[in-house]
Amino acid sequence: MNKRIPSKSGMEKQPAGSVLVLYENPAARERAVQCCEQLVGASELVPRPVVGWYSFEDLVVPANADAVILAAVPVDLVAFAVSSLGDFPDEIKVWMEHWLARRGDREGVLVGLILEDGGSSSGVACFKEIYLRHLAHRAGMDYLSHLPGQFVRPIPDSLDSFSQRAGRITPVLDEILHTHLVPPKLPLG
Repeated sequence: MNKRIPSKSGMEKQPAGSVLVLYENPAARERAVQCCEQLVGASELVPRPVVGWYSFEDLVVPANADAVILAAVPVDLVAFAVSSLGDFPDEIKVWMEHWLARRGDREGVLVGLILEDGGSSSGVACFKEIYLRHLAHRAGMDYLSHLPGQFVRPIPDSLDSFSQRAGRITPVLDEILHTHLVPPKLPLG
């Protein structure tokens, strides 16, 4: 699970089934590693989903921030591994807003991997989870509070699946396209 920062020259096309994990601190990253190992191990996709790793520190360095946005735009699943304490720093919120503006109308899943800090959970969502839920809603993405057991496949009647099928010529369509029909003769008179 290598961390790589793509070149700023252009958007790298991520393979189908790609995952990007943004983590706040080493403890949150460790939790995300465990979840991703289960996800990738259970995946039926071939090749296995590619997982990119970026720390919040990567998001606030101007030279890296735009490159990480470009890496995050095309992926199917974006996970934020964070502690439950406090709120996101303003610099991270600014990064999220820039990412959201570039993402467009792509389907996808946003996962909030919230690491419970400081005792038992009260059952109330923390500020970070609320922010992530709103971000997912605004992006038109599904929000999950944990990684799914298997990698998410496109919804059969979704815009992405229509786009994939639009360019495909099936044997039935090929036969229709290559059949020469003789128009019926209309009676004169």
